[in-house]
Amino acid sequence: MLKTPSTVANARLTCAHDAENCSEYLLVCEATASSLNEGTWRFSLESSDGHPIFDAGDADLGDLNRLTLLAAVRGLESIDGPSSVTLLSHNRYLVRSLSDSLPRWRENNFVWEHFGRRIDVQHADLWRRVDRALCIHRVEACLVSSRLVSVGATPEKPSVKENPNFSNIRVDAPHRSPRGPRDDNAPTDQLRRWLLRSNASDTSQEARRRFTAKDLIESR
Repeated sequence: MLKTPSTVANARLTCAHDAENCSEYLLVCEATASSLNEGTWRFSLESSDGHPIFDAGDADLGDLNRLTLLAAVRGLESIDGPSSVTLLSHNRYLVRSLSDSLPRWRENNFVWEHFGRRIDVQHADLWRRVDRALCIHRVEACLVSSRLVSVGATPEKPSVKENPNFSNIRVDAPHRSPRGPRDDNAPTDQLRRWLLRSNASDTSQEARRRFTAKDLIESR
């Protein structure tokens, strides 16, 4: 069904003023590049309680930024009806453009001046689709970053002869005893609750949050 401007505006107001009745989703967007101009994109959509809703992906042409943006477009367009969406991605271009560049591009009709000529911004076709989706859903984008700190190889332990000070090493306090069994789903559930709580509790566009380890180990 073609959405008219009035229909989109009404949908946006419905989600904004009746947030309690809007569905809540986590949308994870990712992409991999097999070369400079082709690769794969994928998105997964799940409900606030962790129930899988939809998962899709495909190979396509484009650089890594375009492929990730395509995953976001397909994910947002797969949601039926006004919803509150927490979008997760490790692509800085996607998240920063959503928060910083998109409002300016929208005002300029997704074109910018280049050496006296007005041309489309990069990936304007996809950004226009994202902008239409943002008129329907309440979306908060979270940048997820990670670093490889271990490859799993166990280093060789030095012997006493190799380390003459080994016998002088002391432990001033005993190690704490291991914790009791814990539900394997607890960290994931806690992260999901933290993300969705952040989305629902703050309507400021300028809000910035820092996720810490305390949020993960917080008692359920």
